[in-house]
This record gives sequence, C-alpha cells and structure tokens, in this order.
Amino acid sequence: MKALQILAIAATVALAGCASKPAAGPQGSPTPAPTVTGSASPTSTVSPPATAPTQTSTPAAGPPGGPVPKGFAPASVTFVSPQTGWVLGATCPTCTVSVLRTRDGGQTWAGIPGPPASLSLQGGTGVRKLRFADPGNGWAFGPDLWVTHDGGSHWARPSLPVDGQPTVSDLAASGGVAHAVVFDPANILDILTTPAGRDAWQLSPTKLPLGAGPIPEAQIVLQGGSGWVVQNDRVVVNGARLTRGTWVPWQPPCTSVGGPAVLGASTPTDLVAACTEGRFTGPAITVRVYVSTDGVAFPGQGTLVPSATDAQGVASPVPRTIVVADASRLVATFDGAATWATVFSGSPTQSWNDLGFTNPSQGVAVRIAQGTEPASLLMTHDGGHTWAPVVFTQASQ
Repeated sequence: MKALQILAIAATVALAGCASKPAAGPQGSPTPAPTVTGSASPTSTVSPPATAPTQTSTPAAGPPGGPVPKGFAPASVTFVSPQTGWVLGATCPTCTVSVLRTRDGGQTWAGIPGPPASLSLQGGTGVRKLRFADPGNGWAFGPDLWVTHDGGSHWARPSLPVDGQPTVSDLAASGGVAHAVVFDPANILDILTTPAGRDAWQLSPTKLPLGAGPIPEAQIVLQGGSGWVVQNDRVVVNGARLTRGTWVPWQPPCTSVGGPAVLGASTPTDLVAACTEGRFTGPAITVRVYVSTDGVAFPGQGTLVPSATDAQGVASPVPRTIVVADASRLVATFDGAATWATVFSGSPTQSWNDLGFTNPSQGVAVRIAQGTEPASLLMTHDGGHTWAPVVFTQASQ
C-alpha cells in the first residue's frame, strides 16, 4: 500500500526534539513537507450543530485531572463546546503520547490518560490526531485508531470492517455520528460510519480509487448533516459528499490546477476550498479560494489570496469569513474575499495543523514544531481577527 501523508490539518507531526527528517515515501523516498489539513482538517476541530439523531447514552464526565506533563508539546486539538476541549501531544525526547483536558475554554488544563500508543511522526504506527464528539466519546488516530467512551479514562482498539491493516487518514464527528476515511491494502479509500457512543462501524458502498501519485492524502469535513471528503495525491483526485445520511461520489474543485485542495464549511451548504495551484505544474505557485453556496458546485474562477503560496488549511466560522493557513502565517478575509489581512505571523520553519472554529467567535490552530521551534496551540476569541498562543496552566485539583 502507498504510504500516507495526511493533509496539513492532518499533517505528519514533527515535534521539537522528536524528529529531524521527513517521512519516507512509498519506496523510501522522502515525502515533501506536510501540506496541511486536514485534519486534517482539518477537518473541523469541533462537533458542528447536530442535525442527525444523537445517541441515547449519557457520556461519562471523564477521569479526574492530573498534572500537565513538563515539556508538553501540542500536536492536535479538539473542542466540543467553547468550554470543553482536549489536546493530544507528547513530551520529548521519549515522545510519550499525552492528553490534556480543559473545562474553562483553555484557561487551565489537566492531564488525563491517553491511548497506549506512540506519537506517529514518520509514517509508522501510532497516532497523531484527536477528535471528540462529546465529553465521553473520542478517537485518537493516524494511522492507528483508538477510541474512548468514558472521556479518556480507558482507551481501546476498535475493529473495522476492512481487510488487512487499514490506515486511518481522517475522522470527524457531528450529530452523534462519527465518520472516518481509511486507506485499505487494496489501494482504495473507504468511508466508514458509526454511532459515536458505540463501535459499530459500517462501510459505505462509495469507494474512491487512489490517484497515480506516491502520497495519497484524505480530508473529511462535517457540518450538521452535510459532509465532504477530498482526496489529494499531489493533486486533487476525487471526492465524496454526505447527503441524507449517505456518502455519494462528488467532484471536488481544483482537479486541474496542479496542486491539492483543503476544505472548510461554515454551514451545511456554505463550503470553502483553498487550492494551492501550480505546485506540481508551475510556472508559479499561488493560492485561490473557491466558495460554494449549495455545498455541491463551485464557480469556475476563484479569488487569489495575496502573496500566499501554500494553503495548509482553511476554516470558515461564518459565511464571508475565511481563514487560510499559509506557510508561516494565517491570512483572513471578513468580507467574502474582497480584502485580505495577515492575522498571525509565525516562524517559516513551522507548519500548521488543526485549524478550525468551535463557534463564530472561538477558533483554534496548532503550530507543529520543526527544528528548534516549539509547537504551540493558538486560540482566537474574536472570530479570527487576532490569535494568541495558549499557556498550559495547571488546573486546580
């Protein structure tokens, strides 16, 4: 099976002191620097408003909080409300997986048990992403999959209805239902669905063939009862759309622009795509955003993001507001792409991960460390206009 490099919101994590070389490609060749999602999604880092039936079970409150590990470096973040969230990370040089929980919107944090897995840094086994559907049900993944149904007190490996050793590329939850995109050994991208409160994964009949490139990537985005999957293999290959509870084939935008695309959604019908154009075809590399108002079709002509060269993630808390993770900075528009402004500048040696919004005002993003630059969690509380690093202050016991 081809080696997987996840999108920047689901990028290969390289924490300070943990990794110093890129992941190996399918034949041992180095893969290029992560081209952020997402998760991943990026992939949204929160559970969008529920429009599908939720589970009847009451989620557990979770384990008692412990100390924040010294030297903790964040890798992935997920919030289920403005107050309640978790961060997956590691403490190096051992790079032991750790999970922190906040119940006051990131002001204070407490350590809770993480899955007994390594942090996946260079395409091997382990996990590098975290998503919760509610205070009780969460998943750590990429490429392995671990699940908790008691708020992180216990973690287990669920079985999936896929032969061989599948690679979990991305996962998201909405309305009490979780969906995952998985590369199986037959070089097929499968889409699986389960109620959030139990392990009952079902395989969608919609299967996406892999592209011809050496680094297949997948992103899943959910918003209410709608959902979208895009597969990149250097360039945009194919996709799927969730409609009336069923995944169907879908033609994503930017299939002929010579580069990958990342997605973000603010409503079940308002979808944004940020495309890195010309990355593999030249002559120049640019970034354009395309906006769909029906969640299906996009206009033929997108809007150029000034000076951007690498769309590593995109998020849209409300229609007409778009935030793009571009190399060392976050750039945003608040007037439907008429004007753009840099809202955060960072080190060019870092990459972005998990850009998303919990609600129209609160958003999160993770800067993945490379070299001597530390990883950091950023938050905004004004709809993306300003972003600031989060200090992992110990919660009172």
